[in-house]
Amino acid sequence: MRPGLMIGARHVVRYTVPVHQTVPDLLPALAEFRRGQPVFATGFMVGLMEAPCMAAVYPYLEPGEVTVGTLINMTHLSASPPGTPLAAEARAVAVDGRSVRFAVVVADAAGEIAAAGEHGLRVVDAARFRDRLAAKQAQLPRPDPSPLPGDTHGPHHRPRTLQRWPDRSFAHSAPPAHPAPSRQPINS
Repeated sequence: MRPGLMIGARHVVRYTVPVHQTVPDLLPALAEFRRGQPVFATGFMVGLMEAPCMAAVYPYLEPGEVTVGTLINMTHLSASPPGTPLAAEARAVAVDGRSVRFAVVVADAAGEIAAAGEHGLRVVDAARFRDRLAAKQAQLPRPDPSPLPGDTHGPHHRPRTLQRWPDRSFAHSAPPAHPAPSRQPINS
């Protein structure tokens, strides 16, 4: 990453909520989402909050570098139906080598804050990242063959054992700092 990205640097991305990015569209295979309301889904809001952060860093990338997200801490404050114009503003609050942390606010055209929080990203070598991803992909188990109609005893019906999540106690760590949302419109 080239030097030059400074604390306080700002970037704004403007976006209008499309009809296909509502809660039921986020994970339509899951009934919980299909029952959701037709408003901009929090998962898509996270993506919108990441966009100005990535754009702010792009001018400082060397050839072959990409960004990867490392942190998202956000509060979704108000619903945005399809057609709502939004502006996501990111402000760099920490630059530490190849890691950058941003305060992000998303507001609608009336200045109402739709979401606020922080996003962290890291600059990595794209080829090395792809190599690690390929190695991880190679370690994944091969899927069982597709079931035959009416077969209830084939290999795809084996009881599954749950893998234990690594024991990591966060009980003593403080929550990340969260920028206080203001109700001021974003000006760019």
